[in-house]
Amino acid sequence: MCGRYATPDEAALERYWTIDRRSGNPLPERFNVAPSTLVPVLFRAEDGALELSAARWGLIPAWWTQAKLPSATINARSEEVAVKPMWRQSYRRSRCLMPARGWYEWRVRPGGESSGGRPGKQPYFIHATGSPVIAFAGLLAHWQAPDGAAVLSCALLTRAAAPAIADIHDRMPLVLSPADYEAWLAAEQRPEVLTRLLAGAREDFQGYPVSTRVNDPRNDFPELLEDLS
Repeated sequence: MCGRYATPDEAALERYWTIDRRSGNPLPERFNVAPSTLVPVLFRAEDGALELSAARWGLIPAWWTQAKLPSATINARSEEVAVKPMWRQSYRRSRCLMPARGWYEWRVRPGGESSGGRPGKQPYFIHATGSPVIAFAGLLAHWQAPDGAAVLSCALLTRAAAPAIADIHDRMPLVLSPADYEAWLAAEQRPEVLTRLLAGAREDFQGYPVSTRVNDPRNDFPELLEDLS
């Protein structure tokens, strides 16, 4: 599960990718991205250009017709992404990169309780050593709202946690190796290649405790990333 993460600013994205086109207004650096908000995504447009855009974090598949938007669509389990109706169309034809600095997970404090009597949780920021920018494997969908508005939305893939951070949480975002970015973005990609890309995801992560102020999605400032250890 990944329900919050931090995004780099556009200048950082330009240092890591040669962006051919931008659509929409530039998104600022964010330190506490929450579901349903706009996040930066990179994808190959029909003409082959690498496009930077803003997408709603929470996938709405193109075929969605209900008035109420789908829930729990920020994360797609990589183990079932090829077969589940919610994901499989985007997985086959519309993949993207979701740039990030890292993400947050919460670990239950041994013996500690919150004010409500439930186990207290300590938030951790998880990042890749030596990589200030990483890319989640993402899915993209173009949906038309009942009022005719075009909505671009996304979801990130998840997998079992890497050994170094498994004590924090048992799941993590699937982070692609830079060498695999182009293969992931290719419009027509063989299923066996996609399977290989998922299996070759990065595992070089570490986490450190951060302030519980990250629990409130209204808090969005650099101090949230400070290491409390």
